[in-house]
Amino acid sequence: MKTLQVLTRLLHLKTVLLGVVPFHFHRSTLTLELRRELLLYCCAIVILGPAGRFYIYLTTFLKVHGKFIVAFYSALFIELSDVVLLIVPPCCLLYRHRQVKRLFVLLVKLYHNPAVSAFPFRRWFRTCLLFHLMYESAYAVNFLLNIFHPGSTFHLQLVNLLLSTALSQLSKSAVMLIMYGSGQYLQMALVQLKEHLLLGVHRSTGPVQQETLRQMHVRPAGWMQYYGQLWQVCEILNDLFGVPLITYCLMSLVHLTFICYVMLTKVMVEWHYFSVVQNVLAGVEWMWTVFELLCLMRIVGTFARTREEVSCGKDVADYLNSVVLT
Repeated sequence: MKTLQVLTRLLHLKTVLLGVVPFHFHRSTLTLELRRELLLYCCAIVILGPAGRFYIYLTTFLKVHGKFIVAFYSALFIELSDVVLLIVPPCCLLYRHRQVKRLFVLLVKLYHNPAVSAFPFRRWFRTCLLFHLMYESAYAVNFLLNIFHPGSTFHLQLVNLLLSTALSQLSKSAVMLIMYGSGQYLQMALVQLKEHLLLGVHRSTGPVQQETLRQMHVRPAGWMQYYGQLWQVCEILNDLFGVPLITYCLMSLVHLTFICYVMLTKVMVEWHYFSVVQNVLAGVEWMWTVFELLCLMRIVGTFARTREEVSCGKDVADYLNSVVLT
């Protein structure tokens, strides 16, 4: 249990430092407290990070090449779009910090609700941590290959550029972790409720059992209240994470299109001007972008399965309603 507590504190500290979570977490009461100084710090990080990345990119290119070329205009457009697309998702969460806090309160209520068995917190945490480590490990491999590829020489400008990119990328990773973790939490809670409802349907054989089920169904902190809390969580998730998820998907698609365009141009026009290492790095960048898009699709898939569980749980709840209230 101590290991789990240490890991949760480290993840919370990481999300605060990356400018995503402006809350102080009170572990004794399981509550979040908004700190104005943290909110200002987070806003500065999520805005200055991408803006500084663009500035370093522009100055680095001019130092290396000294003139504008056609490829530069294309890359400049991608970098400008990245500035906007990287700022929007975390700013959405910071601007709507009240809803984020309300979502956390509802998730804590689901955790403590006696209507169902104990929430599988360890399994949920392991699932989220594995997703987070897998994403950041893949990015670390891509990052290191860009610095220490065969035949490379150490360039301080390149290192500064990659480090400025890493800050924005880690903030993006933190936002994706919050979205994925919230979706997984809701999905596991819905599965628990469905299992209890199905068990109740099978046990509703006699008048005594039906009365017991009726009490569990309509009492305070019963199944109906639990389902109502789940529904509120669904509404908040749809409202809170819609824009960030679409923004990140759009960003990955733009990157993938640009990389495919560059690689196709190399193949058709000037393949012999590029070394094997450059072609390998382009392939690695393409694989990283595809992997990132697959991670986003996994988040989308989590919300899709959650919607299926909501529909299934509603059907079972309606049937149980008709049984216990007749």
